[in-house]
Amino acid sequence: MHSFKRQSGVAAIWFVLIFIALASLTALGVEGARYLNNKARLGDALETASLLLAAQEAKEGDDVKNQALVTKVARSYLPDAESTLPELKIYYKSGEEQVTIDKKEHTVEYLQYKVAASTEHDSWMDMVSVPSFDETQNISNFAAAKKIAIKSGVSDAFLVMDHSLNMNSNTCQIKYPGSNIYKHQTAKLFIAHQLAHEFINRKQGISVDKSKEDVEPIEGNVAVFPFDTRTSNYSNDQSGSRNLPLCQNHLDFYSESEENRINGTGVDKGFGEIDWNHQNIKWLTMGEALNRKDAIGTYVNETYNLQGTMGQWLPDAEKHIDYRDTVNSIARRNSLADTSRESNLMAFPDNRLCRGNFMTVSITNPKFNTEKNKVSGYLGLINSFTSNSPITQSSAHQPGSYIGGWSASYQGILQALNDYHHHGDKEKQSTMVVILGGGDRPNLSDDVRYKNGEVIDHSNILQKLSEHGLCEKIKNDYPKLNLFAIGIDVDPKRLKGVTKSMGGCIDDANTSMIDHKAATGTTGSTDICWGGTSPVGTGFSLTGYGISTISAIVSAGLNAGGAAGKKEEIGSIHDRRAK
Repeated sequence: MHSFKRQSGVAAIWFVLIFIALASLTALGVEGARYLNNKARLGDALETASLLLAAQEAKEGDDVKNQALVTKVARSYLPDAESTLPELKIYYKSGEEQVTIDKKEHTVEYLQYKVAASTEHDSWMDMVSVPSFDETQNISNFAAAKKIAIKSGVSDAFLVMDHSLNMNSNTCQIKYPGSNIYKHQTAKLFIAHQLAHEFINRKQGISVDKSKEDVEPIEGNVAVFPFDTRTSNYSNDQSGSRNLPLCQNHLDFYSESEENRINGTGVDKGFGEIDWNHQNIKWLTMGEALNRKDAIGTYVNETYNLQGTMGQWLPDAEKHIDYRDTVNSIARRNSLADTSRESNLMAFPDNRLCRGNFMTVSITNPKFNTEKNKVSGYLGLINSFTSNSPITQSSAHQPGSYIGGWSASYQGILQALNDYHHHGDKEKQSTMVVILGGGDRPNLSDDVRYKNGEVIDHSNILQKLSEHGLCEKIKNDYPKLNLFAIGIDVDPKRLKGVTKSMGGCIDDANTSMIDHKAATGTTGSTDICWGGTSPVGTGFSLTGYGISTISAIVSAGLNAGGAAGKKEEIGSIHDRRAK
């Protein structure tokens, strides 16, 4: 009997021991596997969350928002976990590093995110006095992701900016007290200058739109090429005088033999073979030029039109242009057709060449580059540019008598291409932005004609340059130069020779349009200038709409054709289980 009782006690002890062992093994097998799976799923969730943070370029200042994102992702992977994560930490890191891409070393900027978290779960098999899991169990893991931006962004920006009479529509006038002199302002030029300001400021990664925290910076410089019928710059004349202001030509013209064969003009020199800036020519009065019996007199007479008391001379007439040579000679501009701005041939009102107060600023200009200590001076320079003399005799409500130059965007484009050819960084993406107030042509009211009565209209020149290989040359010789067009009060897609649909080189998608009235808050009145008696171009103010519009359009210009560079995203580059 006693032996039986002893055996029953031993069996009971063994049963308890075996039960405890079986219960522990069951808990380990069931819940252990469950928690290992949950740990793996938490790792997947954190990997997804870190990738999302990298994709959004999340900022440390938004840590509460970022933690909420991680929690939401974790809950979607682990629905049985508690709604909060007991331990959650996001580590932020950024900087630069060298990477090898396509066997080339690149400096890249990176944003790195490491996310560590734990989830809390109710145990299924919490048993008293039996080895098992606690009533609640925390599962921990971490993951990391990294986003790198290859620094192949915009190297240089080339702004080809209209300063012709196109920019003087809806001109605003202020009469000086006690005089018949009016100061003229135009909202269109103001907007053009604000666009230039935005590009220049982007060198420092800042924007006129203060609501935007990050702006894609320009790595190189910003060049500006204002134009009317030509471009304006400074050079040396043959007598050695320095800083001679020149009205510059960028077209090639027929030679003497070609002129006689094609146009039958009977000249002894082609237009491009005459040095129009020579001492013996540049001081001629228009009357003296008209009375010459040589090629000079022929060319001046042919395109000189007298209307009442106003005479006009258009030297770069379409019939004399050699389009193919112009395209092929972008890198070696012929300067013989340049005309000194001191010349009587340039004197008001005998022609419409370089009527404005503007000048070219190359990307290599040492005085007006976009280094931080030079930016304020550069902005002031651009703001001073006009499309004609800022003060002129006129009368109120007659902006048409506000004399300026006719438009020739091809001159600005050709000069910008020349500058890019010689000074641009061909290894990086660059962008050329053409800012237009209208098409290329003399004013219709000016009625400029050849001697045979045919109307002179150079609105076909840009398209003919494209037809003679300009677009192909840009595509083949300058594949990393991206083109963009901005119209102020005009749709660039409607202008002849600008976009591909109109026979030009710019993709239709790479265009934008600004309504200057809406953007500036002005009404375009020709009675009283909004802003009082401020200097030309500074009496206007941007509304919030105008600021956001300009900022968005500049961003679009920099991104034209991928100009802002490529982004490469790399996720989970760290072993998430590594210490």
